[in-house]
Amino acid sequence: MGATTRFDAVSRELYGAAPGEFVALREWHVGEARRRGEPELADRIHRLRKPTTAAALVNALARHQEAEVAALVELGERLRGAHRDLAGGRLRDLTHERNERVGALVEHALRLADGRVGEPVRREIAATLEAAVGDGDAARAVIEGNLTTALRPPDLFDAAWLPSRSAPARRKGGAARREAERRARAARDEARDAVRRAEREEAEARRRTEAARSALDEAERDLSRLSR
Repeated sequence: MGATTRFDAVSRELYGAAPGEFVALREWHVGEARRRGEPELADRIHRLRKPTTAAALVNALARHQEAEVAALVELGERLRGAHRDLAGGRLRDLTHERNERVGALVEHALRLADGRVGEPVRREIAATLEAAVGDGDAARAVIEGNLTTALRPPDLFDAAWLPSRSAPARRKGGAARREAERRARAARDEARDAVRRAEREEAEARRRTEAARSALDEAERDLSRLSR
């Protein structure tokens, strides 16, 4: 096994471990590489960064929920296609599906953590998964499962221009191009508004769910104290 292959295998092992085990496991591999007479490999391993809690949980999802993560990435390809096509109805449906899939994966990540994480980590997990939907590079990083930090989703709306429609317009001259651009921008704005309305509705539903979950948790804690 070559040094590069060993490094990839060690990286995979480290980023699949629990965050609390990362440093000790990394240093063990550093020692092993040095004992084998591979100082450059030891240095590369030593430079591997411990993942944040959110990144570690997304890495765990990539390993334990591989099919669901792959389905989310595939959904991202369809969603980006709908943005390019300015397809408002399809955007609303896919946005709803995205929120459902992201929500389910976030809940699974929290179960992997036994609920020992707070709301900021929950938000970082959701943002990282949404980044995988919105950007191909982020999707590959999530699937590889070697994240060190949370990711941020891109603004898809700035990329919602469809080149195949703008190219013929450029050939027809300035006035025709401006009119085609005006129509395309109007269609884009309509699609953008539709998606943002859907996202606001989804966000409000998530807030209500979070409030209800918090109230339930508090009620269960009160009941537990009273039952002692």
